[in-house]
Amino acid sequence: MTAMPPAAAPPGATAAAARGRPARLRGLKLVQTTAFRWTLGSAAVVALGIVATGGFFYWQTVGYLTSRLDAGLLLEARSLAAESRRVLVLRLEKSLAVDARGTKAYGLFGPDGAALAGDVAALPAALPPPDRPVPVMVAWERAGARDTIEVRAIALPLPDGATLFLGRSAADIAEIDEIMKRAMALTAVPAALLALAVGALVSLGTLRRVEAVRHACALVMGGEFSRRLPVGRRRDEFDRLSEMVNRMLDEIERLVEEVRGAGDAIAHDLRTPLTRLRARLDRALDPDARHAPVAEVLGKSVADVDQLLATVTAVLRLAEVEEGRRQGGFRALDLAEIVDAVGELYGPVAEEKGVALATLRGDAPVPLRGDGDLLFEAVANLVDNAVKYTPPGGRVGLELEAGPRVRVWDTGPGIPPEDRDAVMRRFYRVDRSRHLPGTGLGLSLVAAIARLHGLTLEIGAHQGGGCAVTMEAGDPA
Repeated sequence: MTAMPPAAAPPGATAAAARGRPARLRGLKLVQTTAFRWTLGSAAVVALGIVATGGFFYWQTVGYLTSRLDAGLLLEARSLAAESRRVLVLRLEKSLAVDARGTKAYGLFGPDGAALAGDVAALPAALPPPDRPVPVMVAWERAGARDTIEVRAIALPLPDGATLFLGRSAADIAEIDEIMKRAMALTAVPAALLALAVGALVSLGTLRRVEAVRHACALVMGGEFSRRLPVGRRRDEFDRLSEMVNRMLDEIERLVEEVRGAGDAIAHDLRTPLTRLRARLDRALDPDARHAPVAEVLGKSVADVDQLLATVTAVLRLAEVEEGRRQGGFRALDLAEIVDAVGELYGPVAEEKGVALATLRGDAPVPLRGDGDLLFEAVANLVDNAVKYTPPGGRVGLELEAGPRVRVWDTGPGIPPEDRDAVMRRFYRVDRSRHLPGTGLGLSLVAAIARLHGLTLEIGAHQGGGCAVTMEAGDPA
């Protein structure tokens, strides 16, 4: 059995689902967010840092105290081992007599292991080494009380076969050791928990912003191209990213609007020459009709085909510019040279029509990095339009200022305010100018070239009447 393909979602289903679907904060788990994972890593680093710092202090305190205790034992053992038996016993008894806290465990044992002096009742089964104190358990007896305690001790064999056992209680060091470990635990654990709590709060805030962006994107994908991502007032990386995406959406909306109207515009502009061409060929094929000379028919037909080819060529060139494929030819150039070349080219054209063309610029060069041919074409398009729509006796101005800023004005009929944005769309032509030859792509191409070079194009009114088009450097953003 052949599986049936899933039914296509109805138009606007995506947007409707985006409106009706509750916030997906529960769908996207907190632990899956990058912010929370970064927080986990930060908490681990903080905990490790606290443990490392605590370990350093532990080594500097417990380790230092232990090394000092061991060094004292070894020094005292060497000193006692050098004494005679009588002096050794006297020194042991005196040392124990002044040990009010009971931290010393000293003992002298004969060759047979019998206790001769000190407060250690018996030698441990495993004797500690003579040169390195180690912890051992010993039977300790003092003032009639017996106990088993842990001490750090050494056992020195004496020349007469006796054994000198010296031990010091490490209770104080053990207490400090416990305090240090407890302090590290009480510091590292709350710090890690606090970092996790802060990370959870940060992650929830991030999730809310991501959800707002996701919701807006879902609406855009559903066809609401006027929707924009939310931008806050903090100007952080999220806001800057949203602004960049919003500018991209502005461009997408502009392109979509152009595509929507391109079909009707192309049909409107190409229908007339195609209709003329078809009617002319029909008449030429009608044996009963009065025929114009073949050369005249072919000439007019070629003119119509040229108009069609010019439109197609302009569309392809506009697509090439808008895709940015010409940026590979960018180089440093002087915009003043381009303006001079356009002025020299259109000076005779304007003079033949009875229009005064004035080129105004300073003496200093105006550097710009770009494609010289495209910039020439853009400025030439502006001047060509100005000369074309200015009646005889009128004036056209081509001005260049540092910035750079190119301004072309005329004293023609001008462009109504409501059409100034529309004329930069493909194939759009003001109704009163449709009787003049053209493809309706000139200003679209100029706008595309301006965007390619990071310039803005603005259409306004000239003070003396007519139109003024300004192309200048825009915001670097």
